[in-house]
Amino acid sequence: MRLSVGSHASVREPRHASSTTCRVPASVRPLGRAPAPQQRLQGRVVAWAASSSELAEPVDVVRELNLQTQSSLDAEAAAEAAAAAEAEAVMIREAERQRMEWVMSDTASFLAQDLKMLFEKGQITETRYSPAIKFEDPITKYDTRDGYLLNIRLLRSLFNIAFELHTIGVSSVDTVTATWTMEMVFWLLPWKPTLTLTGRTVYGVDPRTGIVLSHVDYWDALNRNAFLSLEGLQEVVRQFLDPAVTPPIETPKYSVLKRYKDYEIRKYDAFTVAETTMTAGAGPASGSGFSSLAGYLFGGNQQQLDMAMTTPVLQTIDPRTNSSVAMQFVMERRYSDPSALPEPADPRVVPKREEPRYAAAIKFGGWPLDYEVVQAERQLRDWCLRDGLRPAQGYQLARYNDPSTPPALRRNEVLIKLDDFSWPPPPPTPK
Repeated sequence: MRLSVGSHASVREPRHASSTTCRVPASVRPLGRAPAPQQRLQGRVVAWAASSSELAEPVDVVRELNLQTQSSLDAEAAAEAAAAAEAEAVMIREAERQRMEWVMSDTASFLAQDLKMLFEKGQITETRYSPAIKFEDPITKYDTRDGYLLNIRLLRSLFNIAFELHTIGVSSVDTVTATWTMEMVFWLLPWKPTLTLTGRTVYGVDPRTGIVLSHVDYWDALNRNAFLSLEGLQEVVRQFLDPAVTPPIETPKYSVLKRYKDYEIRKYDAFTVAETTMTAGAGPASGSGFSSLAGYLFGGNQQQLDMAMTTPVLQTIDPRTNSSVAMQFVMERRYSDPSALPEPADPRVVPKREEPRYAAAIKFGGWPLDYEVVQAERQLRDWCLRDGLRPAQGYQLARYNDPSTPPALRRNEVLIKLDDFSWPPPPPTPK
């Protein structure tokens, strides 16, 4: 075969090997000839460009996938970190809440003890009270711890104080509430009037430290307790000027649980009485039966024993007829068991035990007349129903004074037993 370089025309030759020729393009060199260096470089560039164009798209995809994967991992890590931080924050908040609950509970226990020292000694644990403690009741107000102490010490110098704490407990995240009764005998006046107050105290407390920040009193007898309460001043003056006299002799023991403007709720301990029936048709204020009981008290018994006079004289009244059915003399406390009393000589006199009870009481003066007793009972029953209490059927008249006491100084009461009454009230529910 003969190759003709650069020729574009074809020449037909005979069909045998030696004479066969073909035309080759000028750009194609015969095998065995080495390319020039420039042409080698050009070939490499072309080959690289070809391979690069083929691989450019996969490389970008991988790079994008790597970026997306890294971004997803970063987001997951950030979410996990945020969840862990939130869980830790929840744990910290819960721990702080429990700690503050403990602080408030501890403060309530502390105040229960400190209140005793407050009225017994006129002292407080000063480090637990803010120097700027705010004290307020209906008729006094102070803005410092020194003023708070001055108020207590002034009361102790003027009154003989009996303080009874009924309940105390945490009432919200930053308050403690106590209920109480306070009786104060004003010893400077000749008739030694007694000021009886019941109510509640709301203490403001820093739940982080247990420091008492405020002390606000609310009296049960008032509708308006904010300082300065005219109603509060009237209540104090009314009790101070009450002329009724209670003889200094034994009387059934009771506690005033609630003193409202018009009546009281009392808890009576058990006591022993001598009782006799009264004549049929005896009015609410009748004295029938008094002679029989007086005779028993002053020697009319099998032992001929004289016993001490006590107060009050009680009469049980049937509400259906408003007539007295029984009269009772209260016996001395040493006769807590009725069987220990001397046997009466008069069979109409019967020793008996009166069980503990809750009762509503209303006071009035003068010589009690039948219509006054009935009127007082109706008022008291209406007030009990108004305040959600359940007054029992029947009632009693209590007379405290001997016949020689002037009407203006006499103390009389109507008592109604309360059904389904419980004490103390449930502790406040924290809000």
